[in-house]
Amino acid sequence: MLPKENRLKKEKEFEAVFKGGRAVKGSNIFLKYLANGTDKTKVGFVVSKKVSKLAVERNKVKRRMREIVRLKKKEIKEGLSIIFIALPSINNVEYGEIKKDIENLFDKGELIK
Repeated sequence: MLPKENRLKKEKEFEAVFKGGRAVKGSNIFLKYLANGTDKTKVGFVVSKKVSKLAVERNKVKRRMREIVRLKKKEIKEGLSIIFIALPSINNVEYGEIKKDIENLFDKGELIK
């Protein structure tokens, strides 16, 4: 699990990224990011009911994405607010493919140090 200081929690933080952030799209995940003016990178995850009506499946997708980001945390540039939005196609995708997708998004957005 990500430490508390690295999580996006407040609605205003999410709104700021959605309104002013830059976007990168992968095959199963949509990424929005914005400089937050601090030395900490904060990350949020959105998995809507369009992905699955079952909360169990939505939470599974979130846990997978969270773990991949946690393992990559040291490589991500500092001072960013990042939101990962799962697309409906992610529902039947294996862990390895999600990992590849997230790594490609980091490369496209030049978010790796």
